[in-house]
Amino acid sequence: MKKIYLLSLSAAMILWSCQTSQHDIAGKQRLHWQGIYNGFLPCASCPGIVTTIKLNHNKTFAKTDLYLGEKGGYFSKQGTFSFTEDGKHIVIKPKTGGKTMYAVEENRLIMLNEAGEKSTSELATMYKLNKAADAEVVFSDKPIKGLLTFGHEVSTFRPCASLTTYWLKDFPDGQLTKHYQQKLGLPSTPPYTPVLAELVVKNTGKAEQGFAAQYAGVLQALKLNSLELLSPQNHCGK
Repeated sequence: MKKIYLLSLSAAMILWSCQTSQHDIAGKQRLHWQGIYNGFLPCASCPGIVTTIKLNHNKTFAKTDLYLGEKGGYFSKQGTFSFTEDGKHIVIKPKTGGKTMYAVEENRLIMLNEAGEKSTSELATMYKLNKAADAEVVFSDKPIKGLLTFGHEVSTFRPCASLTTYWLKDFPDGQLTKHYQQKLGLPSTPPYTPVLAELVVKNTGKAEQGFAAQYAGVLQALKLNSLELLSPQNHCGK
C-alpha cells in the first residue's frame, strides 16, 4: 500500500513538473519576446542614451548604445542571453563586459538594477524599452521612422525597427540637410548627432564604391514628414 502511495506521489510530482515546465515555455512563447526593442535611457554625463536591443530566436542578441552629445559615444555589443528559472527575466551576456538583467513583459523590456529590481526613482519610466513592429522593414510609399545622422562624409538613416544602417541621399535641393542643421542649431551641437525622422525613401540598392559602399544599401529621400530632436518623449521607443 505504501509503495503504491509513493509511486502515485512520484508520478504526480513528475506530471506537475512537466506541466510547470510546459507552462513556462508556453508563457515565453506567448510573449513573443524575439524582436527589436528601443529605449532612451538615463545618462549621468549626457542628455540620454539611445539604446536598441535585438533578441534573436536562437538566444543571441545585438545591442547598440549611443550616448548623445559625447564624442566617441557609440558602442555595440553582441552575445547570448538566457531566461531566469521563472521565465520572467532575461540576462544578456555580451562577449566582453558585464551582464545586464531585464524584466520581460508584453512588447517591452525593463532594465533592472544590479539587485535584479526595477528602478523606483523619478526616472523609472526611462528604463523601459518598447518593442518595434515585428514586420520586416519594407521601403515603399509608406513613411518610415528612424535615426537620421549627417556629418562630414556621413549621411545615414537607420529604421527604428532594424539594426541595419543605410546611406541616405538627400533631396536634390539639399532640404533634408538644411532641416537637420536648423533643428540641431549647428555648429554648436556636436557633429554626428542623430535626430528622429519620418521619411519616405526608395531603396536604390547597394553602392559599389565610395563611403556609401560601407553600408547595407543606398536610400533616396522622397518625402520628409517630420524631423525632431531625440528626447525622453521623442525617440524610437515611443
